Amino acid sequence: MIWTYIIIVIAGSVGIISYPLFRSKLQKYEIPEKYPQDPSQADTCLAALSDLEDDYALGRLSESDYNQQKIFLQRNYLESQQKSAEIEE
Repeated sequence: MIWTYIIIVIAGSVGIISYPLFRSKLQKYEIPEKYPQDPSQADTCLAALSDLEDDYALGRLSESDYNQQKIFLQRNYLESQQKSAEIEE
């Protein structure tokens, strides 16, 4: 009878400790399109790229998701840089 309680306590402890590791969901990085273009959007893209690199290095993203999101963010960064260059001219 005591072994049953020990097993239940151990299984419960392992479940409680490991629950946060398995409940985190994959984050998709998207920049809202409804906001006007401004120079800070380039900074937002760079910050998102940095977070994306960190998540990939930690193994939270698969290689295909990483490549897809990286291309998306790089294009948005270049577009915002072009628009800010056009505004300055």
